[in-house]
Amino acid sequence: MKKIWTQYLLVFGLGIALFIFLISMAKNPEIEIEGEWSELTWEYEKADKNETIKQDFTSISNYVKDLIGENLVIHKAEKWKFYPNGKLILEGNGYEKEVSWHMKGRGNILEIKYDNQNIEHYNLTELSDDKLVLNFDTDTHTRGIARLTFVKTNPYVKKI
Repeated sequence: MKKIWTQYLLVFGLGIALFIFLISMAKNPEIEIEGEWSELTWEYEKADKNETIKQDFTSISNYVKDLIGENLVIHKAEKWKFYPNGKLILEGNGYEKEVSWHMKGRGNILEIKYDNQNIEHYNLTELSDDKLVLNFDTDTHTRGIARLTFVKTNPYVKKI
């Protein structure tokens, strides 16, 4: 009886040790997202799908991009610079805006807060060493989900 309890405790202890090891090996999205990201593509998935169309996502024109993002600051930004202190610099053609950011949920929701207290939420669907994919729901005339894809151009942004 004592031998069985010892075996159960040993297996349980090894399971806990393995769990802690795996958790410690996971990458923290707040650290992984830091750096300079350049916009690669905007893609759009319609909520009302046409079954005759084979592709769910299609590239969108600048007009549709402007329509989808008319109330969003991000549609003007081509570079996003994430700093470790929660500061995000959005840069575009003759445009620069400083906002604050942080991760919510299980690290899968990016929250961006503007000076006027507007808050935007983006689903973080992919984050690797060189690729970032964000999704957001649109509530304009073009119902659906927009997907923004970025590539990392500089892993470490300059300290301000």
